[in-house]
Amino acid sequence: MDVGKIGKPFGLKGEAVIHYYADDPDRFRPGKDVFAVSADGHRKLTVATARRVSKKYVVRFDGFERIEDIKPWVNRTLQVRACDLPQLAGDAAYHFELIGLRVHAADGLFLGVLEEVIETPGNDVYCVRAEGRELLIPAIRDAIDKVDVEAGTMVLKDMEGLIDP
Repeated sequence: MDVGKIGKPFGLKGEAVIHYYADDPDRFRPGKDVFAVSADGHRKLTVATARRVSKKYVVRFDGFERIEDIKPWVNRTLQVRACDLPQLAGDAAYHFELIGLRVHAADGLFLGVLEEVIETPGNDVYCVRAEGRELLIPAIRDAIDKVDVEAGTMVLKDMEGLIDP
């Protein structure tokens, strides 16, 4: 799962600004591992030092002592393994767990596959596609009846205008 991106170098001692877009505030605590994505695959990076600066982190990884060490890694996506993610409370699910769910109407009619989660300021929106049709479903309790990640299904509530305007 993507948790951030390595930004520009910060100073001369191998640090970089990390653009962080994950929920776990401890993700960049010293000793934690992340994986930098490259054309050759993934490289495990261990956080040596980290500090919060505004809405970003300034991080130095083990083995990165000079600006020349971090420069080749600028703009690389940082990921963590799904098994390293914190457990979510209640019925919450990570976006990557929702992608691919088969979506059904309240009456059981298959509507399509959830292919994208669009983040908006008010609430997320699920983009469901099938046979050239696209439905945008608000990720709110009034619209969603049941999500079963294990079974790979989502059932919508019978809400006027949700499926057919």
